[in-house]
Amino acid sequence: MNSCSAERRQVALNASSGGVGPLPIITTLFAEPLNVVSTTIDTSGMGPTNNLLHFSSIINLPLGISVTLNFQIRRSGRDGSVGVGSTYTFSTIVDVLEAEAFSFQFLDEAVEPGFYTYSVELSTNSIIDVTPGATVGNAVLSVLAVAD
Repeated sequence: MNSCSAERRQVALNASSGGVGPLPIITTLFAEPLNVVSTTIDTSGMGPTNNLLHFSSIINLPLGISVTLNFQIRRSGRDGSVGVGSTYTFSTIVDVLEAEAFSFQFLDEAVEPGFYTYSVELSTNSIIDVTPGATVGNAVLSVLAVAD
C-alpha cells in the first residue's frame, strides 16, 4: 500500500451527442449560429473548476462541395451566455463523396461554481458552396470539470 496521502479532487463529467444537417448552400452570413450539440455540467459546491471540453464529429460531404465550417463554443449559465475559446475551422473541397473526422479540445479555466450548458455551434460565417447536403453527424461533446 502506498504511504503517500493522495489529495482528493472533486470531479464532474457529462457528455451528449447530436448533429446538424443536411445543410443548404450557404454563401452569405446566416442570421443565427446553428447548434450542433450541447451538454450540461453541474459544478455547484465544487469551487472554481477547470473544464476540459472535447468535441468530435464525422462531417459527411457530397461530391463537388466546397465548405468552410467554423465551429464556436458558447457557455451559458445563470449570468447569461458567453463565447469561450477560439474558432475551430474545418475547410475542404471535395472531389469524391467522403466523410471526414473532425475534433478539437478546449480548456475553460477557473470557472466559478454553477450549472452550465456548453454548446458547439456552426458560426454565422460558415460557407457551403456549389452543392448542398453536408452534415455534421455523430457529434459528441464531453465536459470534464476538475476543482482547483
